[in-house]
Amino acid sequence: MNAAAPQPIFLAQGAAARFALYHAPQQPCRGALLYLHPFAEEMNKARRMAALQARRLAAAGWGVLQLDLHGCGDSAGDFADASWDSWRADAALGLQWLQERLGDALPQAPGLWGLRLGALLALDYACRPAGPAVSQLLLWQPVLQGSAHLTQFLRLLVAADMLGDGGASGGTAALRASLAGGQALDIAGYTLAPALAQA
Repeated sequence: MNAAAPQPIFLAQGAAARFALYHAPQQPCRGALLYLHPFAEEMNKARRMAALQARRLAAAGWGVLQLDLHGCGDSAGDFADASWDSWRADAALGLQWLQERLGDALPQAPGLWGLRLGALLALDYACRPAGPAVSQLLLWQPVLQGSAHLTQFLRLLVAADMLGDGGASGGTAALRASLAGGQALDIAGYTLAPALAQA
């Protein structure tokens, strides 16, 4: 497959800078998709697969923007400062950028392509748009319950504690209580803020 190289860009600047890769349509534009990545380390593990799919979509005439959300990847901010609302705002920013970039070439408004927790974010945005409208959704292995996904993430800390010092975390119920009490948790190299966990 001889796809054109994606164009690295930053949407906005400074503390609001969001890194993205833009895959331009390689034939007459059929539409556009904003890719919303999975949560925490799942994002890194899915990067190559998402890039390969974005190239295939571009070869078929789709403009694709792979966006690193606030505090993730190469975007500005720390993961500890990210919030569900800031990620929703990032989705609006990416959709607006695609609309402006492709303009009259777009046959309809851009859509959202979400993987895992990114699919839940796409669904949430589509139900309560905070900016540009969404024409379609492409959901890969969607997380349908944020609470269950959070429990899976908390289990990483429980397992690490069990292997380290015998279970000092107290289990997922105790970790949820810590979050509810306003305490951030360091899990697998990510600082999970209470506000993000509650959202």
